[in-house]
Amino acid sequence: MKKIILTLVFLFVAQFNYAIENDTILLNQARKAYLVKDYTLAIKEYKKYLNSPGAKDFKNVYLEIANCYYNNNDKDRAVKYVKEAITKHGLTEDAFIYSQVIDSALSKYALSVIYYDLDKMQNQYIATLD
Repeated sequence: MKKIILTLVFLFVAQFNYAIENDTILLNQARKAYLVKDYTLAIKEYKKYLNSPGAKDFKNVYLEIANCYYNNNDKDRAVKYVKEAITKHGLTEDAFIYSQVIDSALSKYALSVIYYDLDKMQNQYIATLD
C-alpha cells in the first residue's frame, strides 16, 4: 500500500513540475519571438501561456501582448490589452506609467486614450475584489 501511495505522490509531483516547465517554455518562446520582432508569433505564444494552468504575472504579460499589437500597428488592440491589465488584473496608474515592461511610446499613446477613464477602470477592478 505504501508503494502505491509513494508512486502516486511521485507521479503527481512529476506532472506538476512538467506543467511549470511547460508554462515557462511558453513564456520564453513568446519573449524570444518578441525579441526577433515576430510579433504575431509572440502574441500567439503569450495567449497560450495565459491559458496554461501555471500562468502568473498577468499584468506584465498583458502589457507584453499590448507591446506586440502596438508594434504590429494595431493600436486599438494594444489599448484593449492595457485596459484589461487595469480592469482585470489591477494595474495601477503608477505601475502603468513607470512600468519597465510597456513600450514608452505605447505608454504615452495608451495613457492619452484612457486617461479620463482610468479611475473608472481601476474602480472596476476593485469591485471584483469584493
